[in-house]
Amino acid sequence: MTNETMENSPLVFHSGPDPTVLTTEALQRAVGTLKDVISLQITHESESRIAADLSLQARLGEKFDAVAREMKLVEDSRVEQKQDALASLAAALSAAKEAVKEQTTASALSINKSENATNEQLKQLTVTFTTAIEGVNRTIVDLKERVGKNESDQAAAGGVGEGISATVAWILAGIGGLVAVASIVIQLSH
Repeated sequence: MTNETMENSPLVFHSGPDPTVLTTEALQRAVGTLKDVISLQITHESESRIAADLSLQARLGEKFDAVAREMKLVEDSRVEQKQDALASLAAALSAAKEAVKEQTTASALSINKSENATNEQLKQLTVTFTTAIEGVNRTIVDLKERVGKNESDQAAAGGVGEGISATVAWILAGIGGLVAVASIVIQLSH
């Protein structure tokens, strides 16, 4: 039977829609369902990724906060150590300043004491020199008187040699007295 005869033939049954159309519709419904499933799956995966990203961001935030806290603790410790070092330095400088002040005071007292002792020694040396000079002057005056007396005695007796010997003896005695005075002065000055 040909197509023409089939269409014109009363025996052909027209019972429903074309199966190709039904298959296409079923296929389109399946594709739509598949699209919905894939869309839901993509949405679910996106939500999972977003949740994972949020969880990762939260963990990273916690780690950054922990690092920031640690850095703040380190900085606070550094600042505290710096303040302690500055306080220690200030205390050391203050103590050194006080030590220098006390050393200066002690040195001034020592210098004053030394000056007073030196002045006292100079006074004693002055008294000693004055006494020694007076003694030497008396010795010289005595020598002059004796030399004069010896010369007049010699002149009266007529001998010049003995007068010169006596004069030299008295001069040597005077020089000995001067050496004795000088040695006393030297001992007192040391």
